[in-house]
Parts: sequence; C-alpha cells; structure tokens
Amino acid sequence: MRLKSLIISTMLVTYCVTSTAHSAIQAMASRVIYNSGNKASTLALKNNASKAYMVQAWLENGENNKGEAIPFVVTPPLIKIESQKEAALRFIYAGQGLPTDRESQFWINIQEIPPKSDNENVLQLAIRSKIKLFYRPSQIDMRLEDVVKRLHWYIKDQTLYLENDSPLYVTIGDLKLNDQSAFVKNMNQDMVAPYSTIQVLKDLTYPVKTLEFTYINDYGGNEKMPIVKLK
Repeated sequence: MRLKSLIISTMLVTYCVTSTAHSAIQAMASRVIYNSGNKASTLALKNNASKAYMVQAWLENGENNKGEAIPFVVTPPLIKIESQKEAALRFIYAGQGLPTDRESQFWINIQEIPPKSDNENVLQLAIRSKIKLFYRPSQIDMRLEDVVKRLHWYIKDQTLYLENDSPLYVTIGDLKLNDQSAFVKNMNQDMVAPYSTIQVLKDLTYPVKTLEFTYINDYGGNEKMPIVKLK
C-alpha cells in the first residue's frame, strides 16, 4: 500500500488530446480565414485558468497538401499568457507556393504547457487543440454562402455523396435524412475540398428522398440550408 502511494505521489503524466472541453487556453474562433490580400491573420487566445500558462503553436498540412512545405510563419511560436488574459497568434504568408485558383487548408496546433503543480499527487493534462486555417486567394470572387447553394448531393450504390464544384472548402455541421428528427451521428466525412467529392454516409439501408443540413460559415456559426430533394 505504501509502495502504491509512493508511485502515485511521484507520477506526472502529460496527455495530449484534440478536445478543448477541459482546456485552460480557449481559442476565440473555431477557424481562421486568411485572405491573401492581407499581410497577416490573427487568432486570439484566452487563458481561463487561475495561473499563467505557456502555449506553443505550429501549423500542419491539411489532407490535400500533405508532405508539402508550409509557407506560413506563426508568431510567436511560444508565448506566456497570464491568468484571465488574452494574447494573439499571427500567421504570415511567405507570398508564394499555394494555388491561386482554390483555397488551401492547414491545421493550427495549440499546445498548452501547464505550470508545475505544488501538489505532487496532481495529474496534469497538457491539452492540444486544433483549429482550421483556410488560405483564400484574392482571385476567388465567390462567397461561401453562394457556394453552399451549388453543392450536389446524390446517392449511388447505397452511399450518400457530396460533390463540391467550387474553389472553396465546405464543412457540414448537422445532417438529417428524410423527415427524421435526429441528426446523423456517423458521417464518414464532413469537409469537402474544392473540386472534389466525398462519401458522407455508407451502407444506407433505406431510400433517402430529402435531406436537411447546416454548414459552418466563415465565423464558425452553424447556418441552416433549405431542404434538399434527391433525384
């Protein structure tokens, strides 16, 4: 029993997750839209904890540009945020390397570094959050709210597909089939890249005549769309 207590008292575990449910550091937006005409874009962070936290930030490629060099600088990459205070991350584009005829998507990683606890028995969690960053070239003159109206939903071989023939990314929020009251919980994919098609639901066991959906707008809000009739 004494040995067990000793092990517990000396154990310090750092655990990384992508949920912000218990995060001390709160991102003040769920996405960042980087318009190419701007010199930089920012993301505000707030420390909701009672102590100061260090935060490390970096970018990762999205699904459609894996393995490519990331033409952005994140500043500051390491920052200290005092209790109940805010700070801002800046994202600066190097000015070359990304397509000009469509959006590019990246992941912003926000890694908390908690202060050392005075209590050795405390299990500390270092939580990592991920936020989407979209680079939007100035050559694109389409708005997201117009793009969503052009989405093509269809069923083939018991699979629900979503086709996006626009230069913008579209993220689906909620989805209902037919006149069901419950939202679909098992979407295979929920974000469709420019000029691509995704499988939203597989192995449908019943005919789908209509659907309702929401999409995530540029400000992170859930926008409801009219009922879609499937042919």
